[in-house]
Amino acid sequence: MKGKKLSSEDLKLWDKVTGSTKPLDKKKPVVHDTPPKKNNLRSVIKPQRVSPKIKTLSQSANEPFQKKVILENSQKVKMDMKAFTKLKKGKLEPEDTLDLHGMTLETAFPALSSFISRAHSTQKRLVLVITGKGKNTDPGYAVPQRNGVLRSQVPIWLKEPRLSSLVLQIERAHHRHGGLGAFYIYLRRNRAN
Repeated sequence: MKGKKLSSEDLKLWDKVTGSTKPLDKKKPVVHDTPPKKNNLRSVIKPQRVSPKIKTLSQSANEPFQKKVILENSQKVKMDMKAFTKLKKGKLEPEDTLDLHGMTLETAFPALSSFISRAHSTQKRLVLVITGKGKNTDPGYAVPQRNGVLRSQVPIWLKEPRLSSLVLQIERAHHRHGGLGAFYIYLRRNRAN
């Protein structure tokens, strides 16, 4: 703090501090506390045996890498793996889209059923069904509210015998196609034509 002059109180305090201090002796070495001996550490940390069932990092690193795809609800990949990877990354464009926003369960099921049947008969392979995420509920309710009725119901409908014979794969959509509020429906090949 150059340029600022000390007040008379500060000068008195400084004289008091400098008057009570002793300069260090430059010839005396500084002595630090001694570190604990190794024997003390052994008594504190007891060695434990590792179970042979637990793999170490070096053991798991030497094992061959296996590509595993984990799906929601343990659903297996039924479609071509290359196409599935593109699908999950949002790189496949749906050939048709059905928007179920604002529909009730009574109107949504017939609309979905006819949409899937029509898409299959016109040789389409990938369609998008938009359900919406559902309404957010107040977390203050004593009983949890179910939200996203269509979102939870559409996969169940698609697994019914009439529609499951047309559907090969059901997957959550990539965020650019609707994310949690939409499904990709990969249809089986239409062998009739």
